[in-house]
Amino acid sequence: MYSHHIRFNFVFPRNYEAKVLESYSLVNPLEELYHFPAMVEEGDRSGIYVRVTPHEGKPWIGFFALGFESEHAARGLYSCPSPDFLSVVVGGYAYLVNVLNPQQWIQLEQRPVMDVRPIPEFKLLLFVGATTISAVGETGWLWTTGRLSWEGITISEIKQHVLSGSGWDALKDEEVPFEVDLTTGRHTGGARPAG
Repeated sequence: MYSHHIRFNFVFPRNYEAKVLESYSLVNPLEELYHFPAMVEEGDRSGIYVRVTPHEGKPWIGFFALGFESEHAARGLYSCPSPDFLSVVVGGYAYLVNVLNPQQWIQLEQRPVMDVRPIPEFKLLLFVGATTISAVGETGWLWTTGRLSWEGITISEIKQHVLSGSGWDALKDEEVPFEVDLTTGRHTGGARPAG
């Protein structure tokens, strides 16, 4: 079952409980059901059901559509720098949802998300895609870097407000280093296709 591979990372304080339901049969028909994305396409029929119980408010169920059937794509439930938001990552599709108002949500542009990195000391949740990195802070989505790689990003360290890593340069057939300023999302170095 897909839900066995879900990671849980609740390093940020949160105003809710969240758990993955093993099947649709465990969905309480009296609890409101929300679909993410709202209009589920024919190909998006697979995914996971998550039961969210706000500390103050009614429980609800979310169906989160699966992005990619890949062992390498990220999957997990993550608390966010804002205690009222939950991030659900399924097969590389990353959703941010307001647990008190599930109709307030966004899907991050990275597809697929390959890695999710909470950085509590900066109140950031990083989403690492194949070519860019996005950051979510206390107020929601903050920034997305320019392209850092043709395909594949490796993070080596985070010191003060600088993230260091490398990206694949297909022309040079090598990993090229880059640095990202975590306060702005601006980067130096890296590799990107021209055009």
